[in-house]
Amino acid sequence: MNERAAGGPGRGLARSLGLRHVFVLSTGAMLSSGLFLLPGLAAAEAGPSAVLAYALAGVVAVPAMLSVAELSTAMPRAGGAYYFLVRAYGPAVGTVSGMATWLSLVLKDAFALVGMSAYLNLVLDVPAKPLAVVLIAGFTCVNIVGTRASALVQMLLVGFVLAVMGWFVAAGLWGAGSGAGDGRLEPVFADGVGGLVSVVGLVFVSYGGLTKVASAAEEINDPSRNIPLGMALSLLVSTALYTLGVLVAVAVVPPTELHDDLAPIYTAAVEVLPTAGAVLVALAALAAFSSATNAGILAAGRYPLAMSRDRLVGERLGRLNRFNTPAWGVALTGVGMAVVVLAFDVAAIAKVASAFVLLTLALVNSAVLVLRASRIASYAPGFTAPLFPYLQLAGIVIDVYLIVELGATAMLLTGASVVLGVVGYLFYGRTRSMHGGAIYHVFERWGQLVDRGLDRELSAAVQSHGVRAGDEYPGLIARAAVVSIPQGTDINEAAVRASEVLSTQTNVDVSTVTDRFLESGSLWIQPSELHPTATPVAFFDTDDDYLVIVRAAGGIRIPAAWGGRDEQVKALFFLAGCSAEPGRVLRLAGELAAYLHSDRAEAVAEAAYEAEVKEALLPDLSIGQYPLMPELSTAALIGRRVGGLTIDSGFFLEAVSREGRVLRAESDLVLEADDQITVLGPLDGLPDVDGVARVLAD
Repeated sequence: MNERAAGGPGRGLARSLGLRHVFVLSTGAMLSSGLFLLPGLAAAEAGPSAVLAYALAGVVAVPAMLSVAELSTAMPRAGGAYYFLVRAYGPAVGTVSGMATWLSLVLKDAFALVGMSAYLNLVLDVPAKPLAVVLIAGFTCVNIVGTRASALVQMLLVGFVLAVMGWFVAAGLWGAGSGAGDGRLEPVFADGVGGLVSVVGLVFVSYGGLTKVASAAEEINDPSRNIPLGMALSLLVSTALYTLGVLVAVAVVPPTELHDDLAPIYTAAVEVLPTAGAVLVALAALAAFSSATNAGILAAGRYPLAMSRDRLVGERLGRLNRFNTPAWGVALTGVGMAVVVLAFDVAAIAKVASAFVLLTLALVNSAVLVLRASRIASYAPGFTAPLFPYLQLAGIVIDVYLIVELGATAMLLTGASVVLGVVGYLFYGRTRSMHGGAIYHVFERWGQLVDRGLDRELSAAVQSHGVRAGDEYPGLIARAAVVSIPQGTDINEAAVRASEVLSTQTNVDVSTVTDRFLESGSLWIQPSELHPTATPVAFFDTDDDYLVIVRAAGGIRIPAAWGGRDEQVKALFFLAGCSAEPGRVLRLAGELAAYLHSDRAEAVAEAAYEAEVKEALLPDLSIGQYPLMPELSTAALIGRRVGGLTIDSGFFLEAVSREGRVLRAESDLVLEADDQITVLGPLDGLPDVDGVARVLAD
């Protein structure tokens, strides 16, 4: 089989972010106040065991990281944790979760700006809180006019922070190993194990950036691979840097000085690095604070926007200004940050911020439980979190326990946000929101409510999965069978016609294939305004994927019994996928649906020839079908093994039609008389029947 890069159709958001971008996005969101401000506060409460607290907090974050990765690959759409939670629980819990997530970002960013003001105080003799409020106003204005750092700038900032902190850690560990930290790391549990546990909750704000990747999931290439891998690498690097950085600070800075220090990493850098190195650490801290705060306000300002679009808060918060930014949401975020900075001391901000981060991540873990229990066919993540449901349950229990350990203020404020969210929904959102949630599909299994609209919405999200080069989307189209049906044919008859073809390819009887496609457990990518088609998907114990395109110029109605709304579709794409490769099948189905905008759907329905049907789905390639007959020049190919052909660059032999079956052009397949071969090539570059032998065999 010939390999080639997989192309993709145009989409609203370009899928341009790769693994390194995911790593940078997640790492940049985490490395700020938790590293440059919090170590002194943590050491004041737990002594040397603060080092262990950072490591344990990283371990506690693993279940949520895996859950965010699963949800992001199932629903790679802009919107982040709020999008997942409102789709899992519906508008009531969605209101609570949206408010909690927004508050967690507000608190985290307020904490970061307190840290930034502390580092600026190294050169400016200005009180920290007024300076923090001025910084809040500045960042808020920047986000209202829409200025934001590019991906390249973000990568440079994170690279700079990692390089400087790597130098700091290496020099600090060398100094500590040489005796600089003698006696300062003992006793480890100066305040007992209870002190350690409470500080694990305190420092958890350091990992609040975990959900940031979800906000950009729609722009990530190959999300089923890059999101979990990028997040895992980011969590590993961040945990290591936190733990080792705090170890150095505790080892080289006297406790009496460290515990009241709001710039502890700089103070430690003065001890282990030359003057230029300490200055670089201060600059790295300011860069980290700036990057995290700007990105945080940008993300937080969009939560009121998303909630407004779901009709859970007022319409005004959903308006965009002339800079195409949610000015009201950003302004509300800025005001919230200023209130937090003025109302609480640094330790209280850290505790409350950690409590809201823990609440959000507990809800994310529970969302995976609900979505899996709902058994919605269109919930098909490209990555599935392991150890389900035990990992998620453990994450929820630990998160709730740590909130309790953070004390009365944190518990009171998180509880108040829940009550406020419920009251807001009851008096405002309940009569306006049109969303349901996956929880209703769990109720359906108990004979109660169900939200069919969610199934449709999740199936639409499948289009954002993207394909990998090895998925061979062009080959799937080239091997597809095309069936035309007369006007008036219903969906059941269309399914039977497709199943008759697929039966010969899967070696499964026709009735079983038909039932598999039309049963409630099959995945349907439903019609939408973008593509008036439907893509039913079912899984079989086969080694390959098979596609049958059913064309209906007169339209086929999708009834409510099959999840439709009586839409008339121009084509149905029956995809029989390999059950051992569900991720690949899902990506292929999403890519196929993403190509089917209205003009292409019409082209599929109205094409005169099979090749025209397939070219509508392969806009960057030409497709040709050539018969192998003794009386034609293609006779030179008869008896040749596919692997022995010397195919010109840019051309691909994809399929061989033989006795009513479409075969993959494997290297050991021998071409026979009366075969029909399918060749892909550059646009307007395919040879005629007399020239194809030269392209494939010379």
